[in-house]
Amino acid sequence: METFRKAVAAGVSISIGATVYLVCESKLAGALLFTIGLFVICTFGLNLFTGKIGYVLENRNHPNCFVIWLGNLTGCVAASGLIRLAKPSLFDTASGLVQAKLSLSWYSVLVLGFFCGILMYLAVENYRSNPNDFGKVTGLFLCVSVFILCGFEHSIADMCYCVFGISSWRELPRILLFLVAVSLANSLGSLTVRFLTRDRTENRTK
Repeated sequence: METFRKAVAAGVSISIGATVYLVCESKLAGALLFTIGLFVICTFGLNLFTGKIGYVLENRNHPNCFVIWLGNLTGCVAASGLIRLAKPSLFDTASGLVQAKLSLSWYSVLVLGFFCGILMYLAVENYRSNPNDFGKVTGLFLCVSVFILCGFEHSIADMCYCVFGISSWRELPRILLFLVAVSLANSLGSLTVRFLTRDRTENRTK
């Protein structure tokens, strides 16, 4: 329950980041301000699927990443649903974004999710290992804003956008399939860069 609770809180944090991205007229400003979500998660030690999955093998899946994914989904649905009720104008902005995401080819989903996974791992690992507080925060802003500006796919953020932009319950199976595909791609990206940089991590911990 502790793992799930922290995952729900992380989902709420990402919902706030997704909201500010949608309301910003400037894409650059939205990308930078979206970072509030990951900043809160790292500062308060919350559980974000894309931040934990890179360490899943060596940690023997502790905490449980499937529970974290479900907790993130719960937090995103609850928070984004409430925000959509309060700001129905977000639907107009999010619906086009969601349809564009759902129309991506399977290959594009995997590639864009893979590179987002790389950047998310780098953001979290830098925050964990950088001894300089300014460097920690700078890494968050750089990695998050870059993945947004590049159009890479982040599974938890996409949960929020889908809640904001869904127009019919008939879209739900397609959305769930999309989210699972992005989650797998994020996982592969994070695990790959973790494997490629493991020597640096091992040297740091000696």
